Amino acid sequence: MNVPDKKLNRRKFLERSAAVGVGIGASVATPIDAFSINTGRNIQRKPKSRYLKYGEKLNQLFSPLLQDVMDPMGYRIQCMDPAIKPLDPSMRAWGEALTIYVEAVADIPDQPFQKEMELVDSANEGHIIVGQCNSKELSAFWGGLLSNAGVGRKMSGVIIDGGARDYHEIMELNFPVFCRGLTPYDSLGRMDGKEYDIPIECGSIRVTPGDLIFADVDGTVVVPQEIVEEVVEKAWEKVQGESKVRDELRAGAGVEATFKKYGIL
Repeated sequence: MNVPDKKLNRRKFLERSAAVGVGIGASVATPIDAFSINTGRNIQRKPKSRYLKYGEKLNQLFSPLLQDVMDPMGYRIQCMDPAIKPLDPSMRAWGEALTIYVEAVADIPDQPFQKEMELVDSANEGHIIVGQCNSKELSAFWGGLLSNAGVGRKMSGVIIDGGARDYHEIMELNFPVFCRGLTPYDSLGRMDGKEYDIPIECGSIRVTPGDLIFADVDGTVVVPQEIVEEVVEKAWEKVQGESKVRDELRAGAGVEATFKKYGIL
């Protein structure tokens, strides 16, 4: 593939790529697979998320519950910066973290999007991509085409401390995206993936590949993989206890008396 002129905008770059058979702009349905084939790489998909077995319980939990459970376990700072928000308050996602480190660039790399594409190609059902975007300028690490790829791979969502774009397309797909904000700026020539499947820091919280990520409108919580089973079980017990407290409070019981009875507030 010819190296794109550094001054080309994204549209011209994609048109040139499509002309020689490179696939980000060639097909909406399979943009990632086409690019991987043309670069000669054979990216193996990872096994499905190990946390799918907790699905029935996790679907009924909330981020505050998980953090409440981790507090007495000594994991008191596991919530990402609240500036990282869902594109829509109804969005929620949980799954196994796939990590990527992205940093600022001054020019278009010889192989733009390469690490990003490899990571998405490797994703499988129940995975969440978590990205550390080490750039002062907000540009879109994630957008509509990659959201289509995420849906095709049954990913649970994306968490990034950078930007996203293509809001309407993402909303039509109902694909959970959590980010610092929307922006028309593309990452091409502004940010580029440097490495993936490594420990990163997203929203000021350390994330290791394989950690459980739980995100909803209240925030994004990182559960270290070594304590996931214990945290899920304790959170499940707590949500059932809270249901009893909720019923009694709604029926008129006193707050103090109810707290003394259940130890939950």
